[in-house]
Amino acid sequence: MNAKLIGYAATLLLLAGCGDRMGDYPALMPTDQLLAEPTLPEHAQDAATDPTATDAALQGRAAGLSGRSGATPANSADLKRRADALRARASALAKTSLDECPEGDTSCTPPQDGATE
Repeated sequence: MNAKLIGYAATLLLLAGCGDRMGDYPALMPTDQLLAEPTLPEHAQDAATDPTATDAALQGRAAGLSGRSGATPANSADLKRRADALRARASALAKTSLDECPEGDTSCTPPQDGATE
């Protein structure tokens, strides 16, 4: 009886693999879009005839986008001070031994009596 059940299970698994879930063919891009002549965007003609107008428009758009964020540009002296502080902190951390545990800090001590966390 076991061999019969195994045969039924194997047949069922084989039949389950025969299903066509995607249909006959996958959805393809229409041929008229693939074979269409390339087109330039509408603003390309303006850029070709008058590049300075396009530059001015792009600079105006960039100014509008940067003004929209509400953030002010950082002072280079402030950035240098912050970078120096980060370098000093990294240097201090690099000199710290991984085997030392600060007094009173229980997060780096191993569990006692074979207990696991």
